[in-house]
Amino acid sequence: MKFSEILWGWYGQDEYGRVFSVCEGLQALDFLAMTADLQRSGIPYCPACETWSEVMLPLERTLTACGSALPAEIRTRLQFLWEQCNGLTEAAFHCDDWFMFDHEEWQPLRTIAAALMQSMDWEELEPFREQLLEDCRNAIRGVKPRVRE
Repeated sequence: MKFSEILWGWYGQDEYGRVFSVCEGLQALDFLAMTADLQRSGIPYCPACETWSEVMLPLERTLTACGSALPAEIRTRLQFLWEQCNGLTEAAFHCDDWFMFDHEEWQPLRTIAAALMQSMDWEELEPFREQLLEDCRNAIRGVKPRVRE
């Protein structure tokens, strides 16, 4: 079964926490797969702090929220990527270094992230990701959907 079908199944079963975490995780993978220049331009302040909180922690949240419900191959790769992110040396990951993304330790992360994006059907899910994030965030918070006429 394709991962996109699994995700839509979770959405249809009101598994909003899982869907939200996966959508955040996909956004994180997109960032990790970018070139160093694109990563640098996508960060508003401290590269290490922003990357940790907005990119790396969502990977961990995806693993926590989905756990064994993720297909084994995806779970294993995502866990490996999370471990690689945690294993970055200080030379490759430290505050206020706008060129940290150029360090050689980032290239394997890009490769793994790109492969995961493909396994997780990024191209099929990306057109719906923002709406899924909004819908799931609202459902988690108990906000009623707007009636559309």
